[in-house]
Amino acid sequence: MGERRGIGADEVLISRRVWDSLRDALYRLQASAEDVAMDVMQGKPTKAEYVEALAHLSQAVRELQEVSVEPLALLDEEVRAGS
Repeated sequence: MGERRGIGADEVLISRRVWDSLRDALYRLQASAEDVAMDVMQGKPTKAEYVEALAHLSQAVRELQEVSVEPLALLDEEVRAGS
């Protein structure tokens, strides 16, 4: 299927919905990591502030883990080898 769609051996095709979900979740994770780094670097954070920062970062990680990325098409190595 991938070969018919012009997909290379190192490429996959995913739906727009999955791509958008993945991109958004990665953005939220990056933003959360930056927020946590800034919060922790300011002054002397308390244990409660560390816990809050970790919870914030953990939420972003969980959102990313919930994104299911299944390819719609890819180039099967066996098909390519037989060509």
